[in-house]
Amino acid sequence: MDDKQLHPNRARSGVLKVMDTARTDTQSKMMATALDMIGKQANLNFTIREFAKRAGVNLASVNYYFRSKENLISEIESLLKSQLQKTYEELKRSEFDPRTRILRWAERLMHQLMEYPGVLFLMVTKLITDGRQNLGITELIDNSEEMLAPIITDLTGIDEDDPRCSYIIMQIVAGVVTPILFYHGIGRTFGINVSDPDVRQEYIESLVDAILPAID
Repeated sequence: MDDKQLHPNRARSGVLKVMDTARTDTQSKMMATALDMIGKQANLNFTIREFAKRAGVNLASVNYYFRSKENLISEIESLLKSQLQKTYEELKRSEFDPRTRILRWAERLMHQLMEYPGVLFLMVTKLITDGRQNLGITELIDNSEEMLAPIITDLTGIDEDDPRCSYIIMQIVAGVVTPILFYHGIGRTFGINVSDPDVRQEYIESLVDAILPAID
């Protein structure tokens, strides 16, 4: 199989395009700083004053554009979640066989979460504090069920309404997300270096084959 088929992220720069032409230089500077602090570093324990200093803007600018720290975090969370949703595009790629689509989606999702773990920590934090209103987790589950179920059925012959189909989806999603939580949360992933794209790809293939051993 062509290397480009299994590695959808190799040609990407890995940097989200967060500043559009409508933003001012000040807005762009603040968004880039927020994306780095919240998205990449998963840092939620900062003050607006600290953020302004890091962004190189005055406090009044932050208050003018975002009004509060909560609004700032919310805007970055929305941006990151929208990027997360795009990973599911890989499951629609009809030019690839079902197994390859799952592998490409899993690699792209892991890549996105590795680069911007903040979105995962935001969702987990909300899940713990206010689970019923956690739209991020709900969207992740809904998208996974909707997009993966027909592919699982195609691969295994298990009907989408069969609980076994849901078991498989849960195992795959957990297998993709959990190593990222462990890596960024406690720095341990059972001896697997998930920061290495080649190791991630090997892990993903092993994961899918273990869950779906009947795949050719």
